[in-house]
Amino acid sequence: MRRGKKRAQRGGVMVLTLVILAGLLALLATFAANQNTYLNTTMNTLRERRAEAAARSGLAIALSGLQEVTTNLVKLDDDWALVGGNGTTATELTSGATYRVQILDAGSRLNINTLTETQLQTLPLTSEQVASVLDWREAGQQARTEGAKDQFYNELLTPYNTKLANFTTLTELALVKGWTARTLYTPEAEEITATNLLEDEVGETLALISVLTVSSGSPNTTASGGARTNLNQQNLSPLTMLQLGLPVQLVTQGPFTSFANLLGRNGVAPQAAQQVLDTASFSTQTRLTGKVNINTAPEAVLLSLPGMTSDITSAIVTRQSTGFASLGELTSIPALTGALLGQVADAVCVGSDTFIVRAWGESGGAGVALEALVGIRNSKPQVLKLERINSTTIPAWWRWEGTL
Repeated sequence: MRRGKKRAQRGGVMVLTLVILAGLLALLATFAANQNTYLNTTMNTLRERRAEAAARSGLAIALSGLQEVTTNLVKLDDDWALVGGNGTTATELTSGATYRVQILDAGSRLNINTLTETQLQTLPLTSEQVASVLDWREAGQQARTEGAKDQFYNELLTPYNTKLANFTTLTELALVKGWTARTLYTPEAEEITATNLLEDEVGETLALISVLTVSSGSPNTTASGGARTNLNQQNLSPLTMLQLGLPVQLVTQGPFTSFANLLGRNGVAPQAAQQVLDTASFSTQTRLTGKVNINTAPEAVLLSLPGMTSDITSAIVTRQSTGFASLGELTSIPALTGALLGQVADAVCVGSDTFIVRAWGESGGAGVALEALVGIRNSKPQVLKLERINSTTIPAWWRWEGTL
């Protein structure tokens, strides 16, 4: 009896020991798994931080490349445009991380904050989207028929107010009635006619976000940096007209409000038109916003401007390898004369003081995309806005050759 009892006790101890060992092994396995997860998370975080640091290195290189920009004349053969090989060149750092960088002229894009209703209608947008963008950025609470103001947004599940001011980022457009991420990032949108689709030089459809910006500007100077003659003023002198090669009798018809308004008058010779485009203005502002740079804009952007045809845009793009030395060189395009020449000239420029920098950093498979808006202010580049893009790969709309 005693031996059986002892055996039972030993057996119970053995079972208890095995249970304890099993529990310890389970705890060790759990601890090891947690440690492995923690280590992986830590390593991923470190790789991501290295990737962001690499992207910021690319941004620093871009800022250095923008140091010598001459804002009154910006062309694609300038040194800044060659930095990073348009995102195709990967540069390795001592940490082992790499970065790619691209600089774009913001003047080569359409400024969503200055586009008129007519210009918006040329884009792949519905009438609701056009009306809602205008209502979002304009003051007042009277909404357009298809637009929206506070009354609409306040009734949403998560209510908010209309901004009644300029857009600060392009992603903000997703807050606007009728707009979604698909509107910005998907080339083929619903309810859009084929004629409104944006296409690149080989006929591939572009995403809307690839042709937009929230800020662009150029100095109100001549291509050489000199002051322009303001024709939008009373009491224009005959001498001013003679200096511009314009008929003296136009003195009584001023002030003039635009190139289209002036160049559409009878008696303005082609040579005078060139002189006017090179040296005249219709504003006292030192900086003009929203104009598109004919030296850097792709054909898809140019085609959205008033008066543009495919023949005109093709002629402009062909010249971009060397660039237009001044706005007056538009007169060398045969299709551009008179009021049409003025209409196009009112929408464009040859300089820029704002740039878009795209930087991609990568480390151990982790990637970080940064996009900065850089302004040349007081002759120095300044980061006006920096945005980290929510993408683990190089954003498709950057369209970097060899990286998609």
